[in-house]
Amino acid sequence: MSKQIQVVGAAILNDQNQILATQRADARVLGQQWEFPGGKIKAGETPEQALTRELEEEFSVQAQVGPAVGPTFKHEYDFGTVNLTVYYVRLASEDLRLMAHGKVVWCEQAQLGKLDWAATDRQIAELIEQEDLTQLSI
Repeated sequence: MSKQIQVVGAAILNDQNQILATQRADARVLGQQWEFPGGKIKAGETPEQALTRELEEEFSVQAQVGPAVGPTFKHEYDFGTVNLTVYYVRLASEDLRLMAHGKVVWCEQAQLGKLDWAATDRQIAELIEQEDLTQLSI
């Protein structure tokens, strides 16, 4: 059985309900693929606590975590099985300091499917494309 990796991600929305997509830096695993920012859940953390911590570490910004986009999605990579849960998030500021990503872009829902997503994140992007973002409360 492969290593199980518990990961949390953020579908960050701005005031125009655009979604932040982040591109992994070249030197990292899955380099140049797009993802929802976030990271591994540490022992003793809730997913929401982990996500708040990760966004502070990756962008130096405070976040308000909302509801989960959908269920936890799994994908088996050669380095282990990623179990990814993504939450809708609003940020206190859009002034992001990039620490772990090569590029970020604000996307309209219809643009999400045009990006080269990491396999697990692609499943989440497909769900978000179908969502009525105007009905979200965060």
